[in-house]
Amino acid sequence: MDLIGPAAPLHPLEGIPLRLWRAVSLAPHRLLMLDHDGTLALLQAVRADAIPPPRTLELVERIATSAGTAVAIVSGRPVHELKALVGPLPLTLVGEHGWESCDLSGRVARYALPEGAAAQLEHAEELARHAGLEPYLECKRSSLAVHTRGLERAAAHDVEAVATRVWDAERVGRSMRLVRFDGGLELRLLGHDKGGAVGQLLERERPGTLAVYLGDDLTDEDAFEAVRDLGFGVRVGAPDRPTVATGWLAGPGEVAAFLEEWLRISTATSPHPG
Repeated sequence: MDLIGPAAPLHPLEGIPLRLWRAVSLAPHRLLMLDHDGTLALLQAVRADAIPPPRTLELVERIATSAGTAVAIVSGRPVHELKALVGPLPLTLVGEHGWESCDLSGRVARYALPEGAAAQLEHAEELARHAGLEPYLECKRSSLAVHTRGLERAAAHDVEAVATRVWDAERVGRSMRLVRFDGGLELRLLGHDKGGAVGQLLERERPGTLAVYLGDDLTDEDAFEAVRDLGFGVRVGAPDRPTVATGWLAGPGEVAAFLEEWLRISTATSPHPG
C-alpha cells in the first residue's frame, strides 16, 4: 500500500489524478459507487445524525438521473437506515457490506445467512451484553458492532479491549471476523464484503464500464482493490493512512466538489453508442 495525497492540498481536488477525469470523459458507461459515513456524510457520534448535506444529495441525484452513469451507495449500514438518511434517490443501495441490497425499483434482496450463523451471532451478542457492552452495541442481521465514536480516547480503548476479548475467535467461532472501523469494532460474518459487492454491481453493468469507488474506512479497502484494474478508488480522509486507492479527497466537503466535477465532465461528454 502507498501513502497518497499531499499533506495540505492547494485545491479540493488536488488529490484526484487527471487520468481519472480523462477516463470519466471517455468511458462509454460509468459506475460511481459511494460509501456513506465519512464519505457522503460527516462521521457523527449519534449515527442517526449522519445525514448528507442537501447539496451533496442534489448532486448525487443529478448524476444518477444523467445519461451514462449508474450510481450506488455501498455501506455497512442496513438498507433501511440508508433509505432514512439519503431519501428516495434513483440509485442502488447495498447494505451490511453486501449482505442486502435495494434496486432502483425499491425491491430489497437479502442473502440467506449460513446455517448456524444466527445462533453464533446471538451467542456473541450475549457475550457482549454480559461483559457490559450493551450501551455501545449495535445488532445487525449479519454482524454486531461496538461503537466508540464520541468517547474519550481512554474510554474508547477500554471498550474496544473488552470487545476484542469477549469476541475472541475461540469464543465466537471462526466463521466471523473482528474488523476495526473508524469509531469502533465490528464482528462480521464471513462471505460478503464491499469488494464482493462492487463485483456484483459491475456484473450488472455493460462491458467497458468505468468503475469508481469513494470510501473513507478500512472496510473500503476491499472495494478499492476490486476496482483497481477497472477504474479508480478514491480515499476520503486524512492522507496519512496506507491505501490501495489511487486518488484522495480530504473529507465529505471535497466529495461534493468531486461530484460537481463529475457532473460537469460526464454531462459535457456525448454518450457513446452502445
